[in-house]
Amino acid sequence: MIENILPALRQNVAQLYSNLTATHCLLCGEIGENDSLCVDCINELPKLGKSCPRCASPLSHSLLCGRCLHQPPQQNSSFSLFEYKSPIDRLIADFKYNDKLFLSRFFAVQMAAKLKTRPLPQLLIPIPLHPRRLRERGYNQSLELAKQLSKQLSIPVCSKSVIRIKDSQPQTSLPYKERAKNIQRAFKVVNTMLPTHIALIDDVLTTGHTANSAAKIIRQAGVNNIEVWTIARTIRHY
Repeated sequence: MIENILPALRQNVAQLYSNLTATHCLLCGEIGENDSLCVDCINELPKLGKSCPRCASPLSHSLLCGRCLHQPPQQNSSFSLFEYKSPIDRLIADFKYNDKLFLSRFFAVQMAAKLKTRPLPQLLIPIPLHPRRLRERGYNQSLELAKQLSKQLSIPVCSKSVIRIKDSQPQTSLPYKERAKNIQRAFKVVNTMLPTHIALIDDVLTTGHTANSAAKIIRQAGVNNIEVWTIARTIRHY
């Protein structure tokens, strides 16, 4: 009798455990195997597609854009996985401002699947926050993303090589023309023993001024191959 009951009991317990530990998609609410989004929603995310290899601006081809031909940024190349529009903008906001740090793993897994096909850098450096901003937010989303990318790609990450010394205004609060001046001399390299090939990690590449400012001082420290990796790239209209 007991032998007949045990299989059914184990099945009921397994089903109960599955229900308790089931993960719900952040976008549609359906139960899925992924820890953040279901497969259907992942497949519908706005992938970047063809873009300028130097600044990752969306293009109809994969050649350098006119801006990079005439005024190239400090980095040698840029990688972004998504276009910065719905629902990616909402997911990044949750990751950045609403303490949903588990999204760092989701983003890193998605990015690493594409990055594994490229020659990889020797070190990952997250764009740093100023100490005051870090105290307010409690964490640096770029560092959290870099940690997860480090696990996925087996590349060391260093958050102390570059520090932020200027408590500048948030770039998103400023007009485009004021952003370059706002971020000037905002960073400092404190570790001059950097490898020759590094990747700067950030959440979104918008005007590119922040990445450009950080890449400039890193290049002055002797690094000759600098990449910028971000979750998403904005579509510029100017």
